[in-house]
Amino acid sequence: MEIEKLAKLARINLSSGEKEKLQKEFEAILNYVSALKEADTGEMAAMGISGTTNVLRKDENDNEEKSEPKNLVEMSPFHENNFVKVKHVFEN
Repeated sequence: MEIEKLAKLARINLSSGEKEKLQKEFEAILNYVSALKEADTGEMAAMGISGTTNVLRKDENDNEEKSEPKNLVEMSPFHENNFVKVKHVFEN
């Protein structure tokens, strides 16, 4: 039985009542998916998502030159030897 195999893979214990209930639910789900496969999508399938574009803004990084690690270290208020200096976090 498929339910027992799934339960074993999921490492869960099911009672016989739970197995019967899940078997019915899985059959209903599979029937629904089968019905979806047979549905006529017509133009919707041809549209796809390949023609979509972002109409809100261009996907560009205005700060690209600032994001280099060397520039980031130099931008920090305290730095030394290409490292950012910070306050001590741990006490001695």
